[in-house]
Amino acid sequence: MSGDMSIGEKEIFQEMINEFEATFVQELVPGILHNFANPLNGIMGRSRLLQRKVDKSFENINYEKNIDDEILEERKKIVHDIDLIINESDSLFNLFNDVTGKLQRLRDTAVRKINLSELIETEMAFFNFYLDFKHNIHKELKLDRQIPEVTGSTADYSVALSALIRHAANSMKDSQLKKLIISTYCDATHVCVKIENTGMNADVDQEKELPENRDAVNGSFWERNENKELFNAFSLLKKYDALFQLEDGVEFNAISVRIPY
Repeated sequence: MSGDMSIGEKEIFQEMINEFEATFVQELVPGILHNFANPLNGIMGRSRLLQRKVDKSFENINYEKNIDDEILEERKKIVHDIDLIINESDSLFNLFNDVTGKLQRLRDTAVRKINLSELIETEMAFFNFYLDFKHNIHKELKLDRQIPEVTGSTADYSVALSALIRHAANSMKDSQLKKLIISTYCDATHVCVKIENTGMNADVDQEKELPENRDAVNGSFWERNENKELFNAFSLLKKYDALFQLEDGVEFNAISVRIPY
């Protein structure tokens, strides 16, 4: 029997794949993370308990005289290995929280006060799961953690900021120098997020209110910026009276979003 699929079979297969992918984030991933959580917590708890037991056992050895140097060296190795296990467990726990935190943010649609500096920090931690972003882009954060909070849903800001960061990263794909700088600051009326990158020019330098819809752009912003993800991010933030600015520079291009507080 041939393993090749007909056109109809390929369509059915792709439809089933799409159905699976549609439920993956909302239904399957939370279950996967839940099942990982219990053994991870067990590993962390047991490793710390083992550390305390070893420390207590070796305290008695330290008071003994004429201890063989080989025993002391083995003690150091055991303590070192336990410390490594604990450090790696902590790292795994932090990665686990980065994933669960992102999922929680995407589901958090309640209107609340949000510190954008703190949100950007958590979003950047999640972006390290994109290997090219983690290893090939130099990142610099200049975040003012004392900026006023803005009003909105965490889900909106999480999705929009992720799109802006992805746009900046994608624009650097063909750049020899890949550097991303994200800054937050405020003036008397607005909180500002500025995302600078060494990628392709944006071909526009203006600040304006976002159009009511894509059709209203009428060949200005939309024709110069074919990236729908970027436009959608701006459109999503329009409900919070956001202003945006795209700037071309000699070394850096920048996207700035200003949100009233």
